[in-house]
Amino acid sequence: MIVNYYGILGCECIWDQNGVFLSAPAGVQVQSLQQLGFYTTADGMWYKQLTPQESAYLESKRNMAVVDLPEYGYSGLPNSSEESPEDKRKANILCLISLIFGQGLSVLSFVLSKTYKLGISPLTAILGISSFILMIYVRINYPKNKFGIVLMTIYCIEAVLILIGVIAVIIMCYSLISSCNSFFNDCRGC
Repeated sequence: MIVNYYGILGCECIWDQNGVFLSAPAGVQVQSLQQLGFYTTADGMWYKQLTPQESAYLESKRNMAVVDLPEYGYSGLPNSSEESPEDKRKANILCLISLIFGQGLSVLSFVLSKTYKLGISPLTAILGISSFILMIYVRINYPKNKFGIVLMTIYCIEAVLILIGVIAVIIMCYSLISSCNSFFNDCRGC
């Protein structure tokens, strides 16, 4: 793997039992290498041992031919401009589980509760809440995941529709109660 490290282009990544090292290419100014913490060996090569965060980041990008550091920036936080294949796979699996909990199993629980003349099952509520929490987890930890964005949109639309339904039921109940009160008041005179 080739690593472009803080403007030093073409560093070779060396995986060793002592950690991850970068070997600087020939022709780089000594002052630049020293400022970035590179050290020289007896053979005249310049090396830099990476921090655990940098090493973990390179490990996640191990299948790539060229990697730019800092995608971390100086704060140690990853740049979220792209998602690694492993992160994308994890996020998609979590989204799929959320979708199954939120839609599939909740619908199955609802159908079973109606088939056996039960009220809405507590399982339906638990699955709905857990799927919503899982979706929030995905959106926080994998903000660029497209499946997570679509899933959040679906859940937001469902929440708005449920809210509209609840408001409609409240208005209908209020109207019915007002009608009944009016009817009883009219009947008192009879």
